[in-house]
Amino acid sequence: YMDHAGDAEVLHFQQTLHALGSVPVFNWLRLPSTAARIITVNELDPYQVDFPKSNLTYNLADRILVHANEMKEKLIAYGVDADKIDIMEHGVDILPPSQEPRQGIIFYGGHFLAKGKGLDTLFQAMAKIKEKQGTNTPTLTIHGHYGESTPAYGIEMMKKYGLVGVVRWLNQIPHDDAVEEYRKALICVLPYTGSFAGLPASTAMANGVPVIATRRAGLPEHLGDAAVWIEENDADGLATSILELLDDAAARERLAQAGRSRAEQFLTWDVIAEKTLASYHAALDHKQAK
Repeated sequence: YMDHAGDAEVLHFQQTLHALGSVPVFNWLRLPSTAARIITVNELDPYQVDFPKSNLTYNLADRILVHANEMKEKLIAYGVDADKIDIMEHGVDILPPSQEPRQGIIFYGGHFLAKGKGLDTLFQAMAKIKEKQGTNTPTLTIHGHYGESTPAYGIEMMKKYGLVGVVRWLNQIPHDDAVEEYRKALICVLPYTGSFAGLPASTAMANGVPVIATRRAGLPEHLGDAAVWIEENDADGLATSILELLDDAAARERLAQAGRSRAEQFLTWDVIAEKTLASYHAALDHKQAK
């Protein structure tokens, strides 16, 4: 490790779970280093939740990056220095506006389909829509990084709510293929209760897809005012919002344009790169001031 990183000015650790979770991060931060050290906190693991005082170790870092204000507030509650924490959104490529005919609903299931994504609520809402729309019920396309085959949980929920033939499972597909699906989708629905939804939110916005979402999982930071907001675990409210947006082409166009404009202004990879570079400079300044 020192052969590769010993001369670095900045070291950046991406904390996820398990082998790249809080235990190695905290041990690493306790070691001496001449480099400025930055931690990106993607998820909190059980250890640091069970032993909240352990999170004070983050204060040994020179900068901490998170993807949502929700995570920032959690860290502050654990005693982490708020002045060291930067929010870094998920970037996106801006392609020419799509000319594809649009239809159906798209949903991103992340890395763990059954954890924090609101899939059960979405399926309940789709069942209510099917009761009203019958054969005109829009197709629900699902993709995510949870694997190349449909999880048993997803199949069980689909059958439970009578949505066989309504749900189209793409599962894990190449990124470019996923982008093409957004470019022909009519609506993106993200009823998340946890996790992180920056990738589908930014992808939808950049590709002209209006979004219905909860105020969780980094969605407010990405979507701003360019969304239809719903409450968590509210299948009736979600079904109503979907039906209203399906019936209102002007509202869809307004949200699509607002999302595209926001993505161009705040979420391009150039903008995110500049923000990341600014965090690196802040980390270096903090290290040099010690």
